[in-house]
Formats: sequence, C-alpha cells, structure tokens
Amino acid sequence: MKKFWYIAILAMLILSFSVLAQKRTSISLSSDVRISFVSQDPDPAEPGQYVDVRFKIENNGSEQAEDFVFELLPEFPFSLDPGVDAVEKLGALHSRQLGETAVIVKYKVRIDNNAVQGDNELKYRYKFDNNEWIEVDLTSIDVQTHDAILAVESVLVNRKAIEPGSSNVVKIVLSNRADSVLKDIKINLDLGDVPFIPLGSTNEKSIYQIEEKENYELSFNLLANPEAESGAYQIPMKIEYSDELGNGYTKNSTIGLVINARPDLSVTLDETDIFEAGKSGEVVVKIVNKGVTDIKFMNIKLEPGEDYKILSNGEVYLGNIDSDDFETSDFDLFVEKTKKDQVMLPIILEYKDANNNNYIDSLELRLDLYSSSEAKKFGLREGNGFGKIIVVIIVLAVGFFLYRRYRKNKRRA
Repeated sequence: MKKFWYIAILAMLILSFSVLAQKRTSISLSSDVRISFVSQDPDPAEPGQYVDVRFKIENNGSEQAEDFVFELLPEFPFSLDPGVDAVEKLGALHSRQLGETAVIVKYKVRIDNNAVQGDNELKYRYKFDNNEWIEVDLTSIDVQTHDAILAVESVLVNRKAIEPGSSNVVKIVLSNRADSVLKDIKINLDLGDVPFIPLGSTNEKSIYQIEEKENYELSFNLLANPEAESGAYQIPMKIEYSDELGNGYTKNSTIGLVINARPDLSVTLDETDIFEAGKSGEVVVKIVNKGVTDIKFMNIKLEPGEDYKILSNGEVYLGNIDSDDFETSDFDLFVEKTKKDQVMLPIILEYKDANNNNYIDSLELRLDLYSSSEAKKFGLREGNGFGKIIVVIIVLAVGFFLYRRYRKNKRRA
C-alpha cells in the first residue's frame, strides 16, 4: 500500500514539473523580456547621497507581455524614501517593443552613510502574464566614499579651436574633494586615435599628492596634426591615484578639442562673352577653396544692379567644396547702354565650415567693357564682315573679266 502511494506521489510530481516546464517554454517562445541596466547618476555615487538608476525593459518576443510588473528590492546600503513605491505597474509590453520604444524605469535611491565603497548589489524582480516573480541581482552600482573622490574641476584651452599645424595649451584642474590627502596621481591622455601630438612632454604626467580640499592645475601642450581634418575630437583621459591607506582608484573621463580653420576662398570672374555695353551674354563665376578645411552648403547669389539685368536665376546652390577644389556658377546678363568702362557685380556667398559654423561673404566682381574698336583691336569681337564681302566681289569681278577676255582671244585664234 505504501509503495502505491509513493508511486502516485512521484507521478504527480513528474506531471507538475512537466506542466510547469511546458508553461515556461510557451512563455519564452511568445514573450522574450529583456531588462538591462542603463545608467547610474552620479557615477560613482557617494554614501549619504542619492543615486538615480535607470532600467530599460524590452520585449523581443512575438507576443505581448501582459500585466507587466517591475519591483525594486533595495537592501543595505540602498533604500527608498518613505512613501516612494518600489513597484511599477507597466501594463502590456507590446511585441518587438525595442530600442527607442522600450520602457525606461527610473528610481531615486538613497545610499546609506555607512556604505562600503566599490560595487554594491541592487536587486529587482519582475513578472508578467500572472506568472511567478523572477528575481535578478544587479551588482553594478559603484559607490565611492567622499574621501576618495578626485574630480576634474575644469578643462581650459587657450583658444576655442586649433588650426591644423598649430598648438594649444590644455589646462586641467583636478580637485581633491576628500578630507584626506590623495597621492601618486597619474594623468594619461590617450592620443592614439586622435590627430594630436604632445609638445615639450609626454602624454602622461604625475603629481606626488594633492592636499585635502585643494585643487591642482597641470598643462599639456598639444599640436594638431597639419593634415588633420576639421571637427570635434574626444580625447580619453585616465586618472589613477591612491588614498592614504594605499587603496587604488581609477577614473576614466574625456576632454574635447576642436580643430578648425577659417575657410580661405578665391572668387573670380572666370569667363564671359560680354565685352560691350548694350549686349547680352554669360558670365561664369569660379569659387576655389584654397583653405585646409572643407566647406558645405555653398550658396551663391548675384545681386541686381542698375547697369545690368539678370536674365537667368540669380541664385545658385553649389553644395560642398572640398579643400583644394572649386565650383563654378553661370549667370546670363544683359548690360545696359552705359559710358562706363566697367560694371561691378555684387556677389553674396553663404556657406558652413566643417564644424557647421555659418559664414556670409559679400564681394564685388569687375566686368570690363570696351568700345567696338577696342573689342576688335583686342580680338574680343570680330568685324562686321562688310570689308570681306567687298574683297570677295572684286575678286569675282576680276576673275569674270579675265575669263571673258580669255574666251574672246580664243575665238579670234
């Protein structure tokens, strides 16, 4: 009899596990919930202060996850303020709710004054489709005691932008916000992937110590590569230091530097077939980028004038002009009758450099005019052809006369 009951109980357990496994399998196939830790702010956090933690919740499955509930489970050294609900009821997570459509959950968490520095465990759990809770441990909340925080107070540069081939002094101010001395400080600039070269020193500097509540300023003189392209560059900076107990710390940060040179353009009246007043024709404006930086979104506009009429579109979009390259723009004009020997063509250029700084240049191009005789003299205008016609008629008449005389002499012979 006992053997029968043992077999019955074993069969029930096997059946229960089979149903549970089948249920879990169907959930994993239909809903694929992914929860990831997004960020903590500040990083590192300090004991006795707050830290904002964010989680991203996504559903990569083919079915909705109904009745989704997320709950933070703070344990020492973390806690929530009284009245703050640790439970977030999110409703339904749609299928393929990923990326920008994902749900972001944020908590403001208090850190105990007696928190131990380093990574501290923060737990949470979630459930959906009326299933059991799924509990997860998160161990990426970085806590550092105030006594061991070395902050980058400021980064100062002599000039806002560095031209290729020139240098700039970068001043970094470090602040010891601790109540004790920080020592054996090393600052390293990673210049491997950026177009900068240190001048007068290496890319690493050392400081013996910084007293409590004191600042320290150090400088790097950096040369921009002459072939560097204009743009904003991030330089990784690594800071290593120790406290009075010999505990070591590492802080990773970045500093930003801009390489830029003012565009250098040459604008000329490249071609024209207008040499006299009272004539119409075409003028070709040529824009050469002589500078080391590319320019973008170039737009050229010919302003109206009293000495000419614009017969074509007076505004032309040229787009990008790379360094050491050029573009041309054509305009059809009619020059009014005038006694002037030149007409000024006002041009407006609008464009951006590689760092999207706006530029507007105004200039005038000179269109020289000549009299009819000057145009003929300089080979700019052919004659009217009347003289040539007279010469042709005379030649034909003489030829005809000689031909008739030849025929008459032949008959007499």
